Amino acid sequence: MPVNLNPHSSWADVYDLAYERSFGQLYNELTRATIQVIADRIRPNGKILDYGAGTGRLSIPLAQKGFDVTAVEPCAEMLGQLMQKKQSGMILNPVCSKMADYNGHMEFDIALCVFSVLLYLLDEDLLRKSLEQAYASLKPSGMLLIDIPSRALFQSYSRKDHFIERTVLIIEQPDNIFIYSENLKVRQSNGDESSYSDEFHIRYWPTEIVRKVLEDVGFVTDADLSNHFAGTGAHYWLMKKAEPSAAVVDGE
Repeated sequence: MPVNLNPHSSWADVYDLAYERSFGQLYNELTRATIQVIADRIRPNGKILDYGAGTGRLSIPLAQKGFDVTAVEPCAEMLGQLMQKKQSGMILNPVCSKMADYNGHMEFDIALCVFSVLLYLLDEDLLRKSLEQAYASLKPSGMLLIDIPSRALFQSYSRKDHFIERTVLIIEQPDNIFIYSENLKVRQSNGDESSYSDEFHIRYWPTEIVRKVLEDVGFVTDADLSNHFAGTGAHYWLMKKAEPSAAVVDGE
């Protein structure tokens, strides 16, 4: 199968079902814990930038709580699924874009780069550009919630129940690159069955590289929230946009 340059496009309409059936309560608890972290730190109607928003796992419930959410997602099919969930009264702005290509011009109180968004950034130039754009999108002292998946998560797995039969292969390549290969069957209540497949590259990022780029860009650590997300196999950091250093006046 050729590598897909637009991951998830072929199975966007069953993406939610695949993950809910694969990870169940853990998936729902991760969503709840992430929303709680945001709600504890951002004022009601605050502006949130959700990178890699997918089908709206975070964007939709955050918009339901009254936040002003901009959902940035490079896959038009995934973004289409998200917009089908939009309800009257929500402030939810869809943007079909990669993280590195979207600049929010200092509009946002917090940016989210979670649920493995980093894995799709395949080289350090793209990582740096993406984090630079996140920095530029935040208001002064704005925050970035970011997760860095551990290498232990790069494992093949399979799930099977009455509704889905799913096999995910994670195939290691040189230089911390992996091939992600998805094969999925979905059974309808009437007995009909549909098959989906996908294949794309992802990358493992050591925490020390991510931290260095974050600091180079201008972020400082506000809190290490990894214990709050124990069991996910990822480091969770809340980063803060550092205030620019005051200029030194000549002669002083």
